[in-house]
Amino acid sequence: MAMIWELVRNWNMQNRWESRWIPFEFEEKNFGNKSFYNAVCIEFVWEDVSGTLNGKISFRVSNNQKTYRVLKEIDVNSENNRTNSYFLNIFYPSFQFFKVVYEPNGIANGRLSVGVLFK
Repeated sequence: MAMIWELVRNWNMQNRWESRWIPFEFEEKNFGNKSFYNAVCIEFVWEDVSGTLNGKISFRVSNNQKTYRVLKEIDVNSENNRTNSYFLNIFYPSFQFFKVVYEPNGIANGRLSVGVLFK
């Protein structure tokens, strides 16, 4: 079974960031054939941290892209030169879209990468 990894964003963590609404189901067309993939995991990696990093990542789901539910909130805490990662397994067939929002709490330098695994 094929898997697809999509890098959603890599950005400086001192700024608030909100992803676009991402469909749980991904369709790939290749030479007239269609393949369907479902989002199964999100990986968050923060690196190159200087100072103390504090913030919150929220995982939101929706069916209409206007109203949403927060299904998971992750506290991000890290110190100088530490690289950390967090995997969030996702499978919510009752929702069509998801979004990731990062809210910093204080000023720190570092980078956060968010990727989604489709299977």
